[in-house]
Amino acid sequence: MITEFLSDTFMIKATTMDHLFQNVLLILLRIVVTVYTYLTIPIYYFLQKPNDILKKSKKIRAKQLNPNDPKSIWFSVLDRKDYCGSVIDIVETIDEMCNKIGEYLSLKDRAVGYRRVIREYIVYGTDGITPLKSDGKIIKKRELSDYDWLTYEQLFERKNMIAKGLLRTGIKHNEPIAILCETCAEYLMMEFAIARAGFVQVNVFATLGESGIAHAIKETNSKYIFTSWDLIPKIRSVIQTYNLNVKKIIYIERRAENVSMEIIEKEQHFIQPINQAQFVSLNEIESDGRQSSNDDDNDNDEMICKPLDKNQVAFIVFTSGSTGIPKGVQLTSNQMIQVCHQMLPSLSEYICNGQKNIYVAYLPQAHIFESTCEFLIFALGIPIGFASPFTLTESSPGLATNTKSDLVLLRPTFMISVPLVLQRIQKQIYNKLESRSSFHVQLFNYLMKYKIDWTEKGYKTPLINKIFCKKIREQFGGRLDKIIVGGAPLSTNLQSLIKAALDTKLVQGYGMTETCGACFAMDNDDLSYGRSGPPMLNVYAKLDDWNDGGYRTSDLPHPRGELLVGSKANCLGYLNNPEATNELIVKDKKLGINWIRSGDIAEVFPDGTFKIVDRKKDLVKMANGEYVSLGKIETTLKNCGYIDHICVFGNALANYLVALVVPNAEKMGHLAKIHRIPNEALRSMNHRLSDILLKSVRETGIENGLKKMEIPTKIQIVSDEWTSDNEMLTAAMKLKRCSIKSRYFSVINDLFDDSYGNSTEI
Repeated sequence: MITEFLSDTFMIKATTMDHLFQNVLLILLRIVVTVYTYLTIPIYYFLQKPNDILKKSKKIRAKQLNPNDPKSIWFSVLDRKDYCGSVIDIVETIDEMCNKIGEYLSLKDRAVGYRRVIREYIVYGTDGITPLKSDGKIIKKRELSDYDWLTYEQLFERKNMIAKGLLRTGIKHNEPIAILCETCAEYLMMEFAIARAGFVQVNVFATLGESGIAHAIKETNSKYIFTSWDLIPKIRSVIQTYNLNVKKIIYIERRAENVSMEIIEKEQHFIQPINQAQFVSLNEIESDGRQSSNDDDNDNDEMICKPLDKNQVAFIVFTSGSTGIPKGVQLTSNQMIQVCHQMLPSLSEYICNGQKNIYVAYLPQAHIFESTCEFLIFALGIPIGFASPFTLTESSPGLATNTKSDLVLLRPTFMISVPLVLQRIQKQIYNKLESRSSFHVQLFNYLMKYKIDWTEKGYKTPLINKIFCKKIREQFGGRLDKIIVGGAPLSTNLQSLIKAALDTKLVQGYGMTETCGACFAMDNDDLSYGRSGPPMLNVYAKLDDWNDGGYRTSDLPHPRGELLVGSKANCLGYLNNPEATNELIVKDKKLGINWIRSGDIAEVFPDGTFKIVDRKKDLVKMANGEYVSLGKIETTLKNCGYIDHICVFGNALANYLVALVVPNAEKMGHLAKIHRIPNEALRSMNHRLSDILLKSVRETGIENGLKKMEIPTKIQIVSDEWTSDNEMLTAAMKLKRCSIKSRYFSVINDLFDDSYGNSTEI
């Protein structure tokens, strides 16, 4: 006992000395940096011309038809003098784009890249029995090849053969094909083949729960499904559980060239018929199409394939189901082209120099954001390198030993992202820093804050970029020039930190499945954070008062209200749901467009940029009559490093909020070590850990500008994993508040019981 006491005392003293030394070192560094800054500022002022940068940042980006009416329509003010044209300007459908793209670029250029799986094996936990999982999926370690590339010519040849092969299977013109597939090059080829053959593409998130998938297949009456190998068990389960009437399942064959016998045994039943459904591989479909071409002497492709008209429903894209049952959004091929037109100015720097750049595709292609971006990127001649979230970065769980990550090999210049991915990048950066020492964390925070502050003044920080940011950029290939973020609200702190650390342009956009993707986006010159930019090209926007929530166009200092978006790219409505369609769409005969009621609350600034500040369905009324935004609070509190997921709840009979928290296991382990909490207590998430976590949540809220009443008073630590498979998250990895509330109903009620103190684990 005495020995342990002396040992603990010595460790405490040593730790105190380390902290003291680190603080002194950091103070000295701050002095050196401050002296250097003010000695060199005249040089940087002359070379970098910060006033010009600030002038560009403050330029007017959108104007109103009637500046005196706060409800008047906003439209973008764009300078397209350097625009050199693209195939998007001369086509009206996706199939036309494929046919005429050769007029703007060489068909010998690289189009899509992919990696072959050389070897694949399952990873087990410490017990040697339970497979490790990430986001609810079993982790398979993969040894991967370098990137192989298909040219436009090769891709189109395969696309045409697949289209003919699909017709030979008996699929009729204008018949739906449900795509339930992981992100890959074959997905893009199938999209082009469907457009060529004249079928209707049904986009279904692979991460939807079984009930959501069954609903999408039944709602569209899809008899044919296209899927990837790893999703076959899910497809089989859905067909069997819901007794679906599916004729054929077209699948991508197993990618791995070498797999363990254990995997082969588990997967040997994958392609056995189920109910009346038969399995046929994509290779067989392509081979049948090739045989069809050989049998046809004239090879009259126009007689065989009959693409849909530009105004026919060509896509049914299902939402992720954050507010209930996923809805099928009906879109035409022409609307896909229209949204590509809208997005062109946001990618103006890549037009006419596509082959010098590379785009990395890793988000679900069922997501309208990824899908439309791929169409535009493809049209601009930018090579698309396909990647997987499980092998994307050096820290990804699916990478086998000595296998390089997708980003390191691909070296992309452009990518899109969602806040969840950026949060994981942020955590990876801090995990690596903490593994070195707490001093590295303090140093990084100081330098990033320094860089963010001077960037807002119009300056660049070349020394920080070269010495510190370069090492982080190398994890992303070293060439990343731009990231566009959408899909969910992005917190100001996260946006500024990732932009600074990766030393890249990071702009936020806004869109919905119902608007066929992006309709707002920041430009490269905008130095603001948290905004979504102005309306895109040919997009109109206006605000409508929402008196119940206290948002009005007469608000000061800036007008606020529900955002309405007008565009020719807006959807036709929801499939088989006229009531919801009528609530969504407002027809405008004068402009010849449909307005979409977004359900989001926006604030518009004098320069014409918009900021999403709330969501109507996320607002709850407190007992004192005040409204609070649960979504905004959750987005803010996720900046707390100890949290993976947080769901906040309000109650009309209470004047405080409560929250369910799924903690980050690795960070909680580190926290327990710091506070000398034993492993047994960590496993049970005792009251002490809960109190420490609640304190951290409060500190995060205060630091990020939340009001006292917006910070949860009580939290409940949840040991369950929240995934889309267990219906806690949507397919787009957003919270399913209704499902969470239903599952933890009694726990939430206990939290609102004033006799119930702060809690531990459930």
